[in-house]
Amino acid sequence: MSLLKRIKKYVTGSSQTSEKKFAVIKSINKESSTTFDPKNPPPELSEREVQIIKDCWAIVQQSVAEVGIITFVGLFETHPEVHDAFMSFRAVNTSDLEYNAILRAHALRVMGTVDKCINRLDNNIKIRELMTNLGIRHINYSVKIEYMDLMGPQFISSIKLHLKTIWTEEHEKSWENLFRFMCYYIRKGMCSI
Repeated sequence: MSLLKRIKKYVTGSSQTSEKKFAVIKSINKESSTTFDPKNPPPELSEREVQIIKDCWAIVQQSVAEVGIITFVGLFETHPEVHDAFMSFRAVNTSDLEYNAILRAHALRVMGTVDKCINRLDNNIKIRELMTNLGIRHINYSVKIEYMDLMGPQFISSIKLHLKTIWTEEHEKSWENLFRFMCYYIRKGMCSI
């Protein structure tokens, strides 16, 4: 049984992928940058994008653990090199049941960070501080800066499963812009040390 099916079985109790197909991104967003240039201004979110993100998040929150796990499983399957960047995952065999608990805990922490950002969309200063500090922490964990841009596309792919009846290109662009905004400040934090 593949890792994806084992995780799905752990989360939902079923390994059948026909109920809900797991979304996997095979390449990173070509518009993303893996370096930080302070001369480039940060992305900005329009009022419409903020509203779209908040409306989507209200739905996604009902399945936040599942979204987080699907995001990370997709990330590890499409970018196996990222697995070793996570200290708590380095020594864990992916078929070990403990892995699921560790993965779930980290996925929930990341979803908590996304939640904090979304709840602070009306206060960019707080988001900048949160993301810059997150970048500083990640550099202390020896995470490569290019890994930061991998999370957004995986997350977006995962939430599409829960929003497929309302998902449009405008939704996609709004979420991409949010992750560009978040990653800008994460990279800024990573480059500040």
